[in-house]
Amino acid sequence: MSRKNLFWALALAISATPAIAAGYDAELDPVPFDASNRAIVINSIGDASAALDGSTLTVKGNFSNFTSPATGGSLRIGLAKGVPGDTIGSLTADHATSGHFSGSIKLSSDQIAALKKQAIYVRIDSEKAPDGNVQGWLEGTK
Repeated sequence: MSRKNLFWALALAISATPAIAAGYDAELDPVPFDASNRAIVINSIGDASAALDGSTLTVKGNFSNFTSPATGGSLRIGLAKGVPGDTIGSLTADHATSGHFSGSIKLSSDQIAALKKQAIYVRIDSEKAPDGNVQGWLEGTK
């Protein structure tokens, strides 16, 4: 095979290779609590995994030990890991005390940069904890 043909064969093979999605995980722990919500959130747990394919972030996960059914969830962005922030997307969750959640969102370039800096997190709400039952910041796995 000539060099020119080899070059084009390699170029075709590389362009035909699917892009590898970046992976992220999070452990979901009780939201910060005080005396008023401690009993509601203290035993709640969960986990999440996410994949960034291009600019689309797809999230799925599980939650358990809620004292009331989940009402939904959100992807949120803070200034840095551990700093609460605003909602950037919604997640659907099983209306149960243990179950699954999922969702996808298109991220801007600034939001992708925040994700890479671990400033995007998952929060799952419940009937008794409408401002969050569990939450966890997405951390890169690759």
